[in-house]
Amino acid sequence: MPQILVLFSGAATAEYRVAGIPAAARAAHALAALEHSGDIDGCAIIAGPDWTPGAEVIAECARLAPRLPTRFSDSDPGDDVVVVRGERFVAAVARQPGEPRRDGVLPVLFDALSRPDAAPVGGAAGMRALRRASRDILSMTGKAGDGIVSRYVNRPISRAISGLLLKVPGLTPFHASIGTAVLGIAMTLALILGNGPGLIAGAILFQAASIFDGVDGEMARATCRTSREGATLDSVIDACTNLAFVTGVTANVGLAGDLSGALAGGIALLALASGLLLIGTTVTAAGEPVNFDIVKKHFRRNGRPNRITEWLIHLTMRDFFAAASAVMILAGLTHSLLILFAAAAVGWFAVTLGVLRHATRSGPAKPRVVRGIKMPVAQHAGASVQDRRHPRG
Repeated sequence: MPQILVLFSGAATAEYRVAGIPAAARAAHALAALEHSGDIDGCAIIAGPDWTPGAEVIAECARLAPRLPTRFSDSDPGDDVVVVRGERFVAAVARQPGEPRRDGVLPVLFDALSRPDAAPVGGAAGMRALRRASRDILSMTGKAGDGIVSRYVNRPISRAISGLLLKVPGLTPFHASIGTAVLGIAMTLALILGNGPGLIAGAILFQAASIFDGVDGEMARATCRTSREGATLDSVIDACTNLAFVTGVTANVGLAGDLSGALAGGIALLALASGLLLIGTTVTAAGEPVNFDIVKKHFRRNGRPNRITEWLIHLTMRDFFAAASAVMILAGLTHSLLILFAAAAVGWFAVTLGVLRHATRSGPAKPRVVRGIKMPVAQHAGASVQDRRHPRG
């Protein structure tokens, strides 16, 4: 089996942070898919005779390719060596969605072979290729279930923020989650203590939190750091921010003398908090990471729902709620907002009760027998081993 020698034009490109991960480590991560399948024995990553990899490169190679024998010199490469251009290889891998897989890495590796007639990729050209790779990776960090506002408004902004934060060494998705929580706290204080101007500031901060909420997930997917704990933290912060917004607006209008609006806000808050508590308890009991998507998943379980149901799902998602709330408050329609939200929250709570009751009656999926072998339903339906081993956040 061959050894792979990944040749970068210099230290600047080898250590360039491609969407938060040094280019050298991204190359090792892709080659790990070939080592796992037994196609290669190991790799060497070099960027000139005087290059010594930094601590981040070494640590990220160990995290992303723990089983791949990796060295950082071309000493004693052996006879069976395949040389590839690092910048070209990383840029090509970045255009492939998801975790690197053998069937995707092999053709990319062939295209990146160092050939005498190939145009050199170094200096400014190499940097341009890696910057484009960063954009390619970030462009694939959205989620299929994004709402209307998130897809067309929030994601372009949050991806730009993620691109900037991923250039800062040491920043992780956890720090982005804390940033969302800080925006939520500032929003709550503005709503409760700020009177009229505070109501407007709180609405703007709620929309800002909704936008920034996408950053932690984008950073996690770009840097291969998705986890159950991160998903749980993100969901809990989202729920707390939503509850804090309704509480803050209710308190604000109540202190301003709008008692009927405050009553509507209280009803909305009670329905929302009760539904979130029931959902959180149910998914936790089922051993899943804390999330509040059970209603949406229920209606999408057998494929895309009908057009009316799909629109109702989008209209009750957090991204639309935050944007619509900001627009209505800025337009002076806070009272109408609370009335509408109370009606929507009560309806959502009733639907949630029905979905949870149906889930309780259905119970866990029973295994099916296929040719005398018991198989989980998800596996029988065709879920691949790779999909089960690498869940995406």
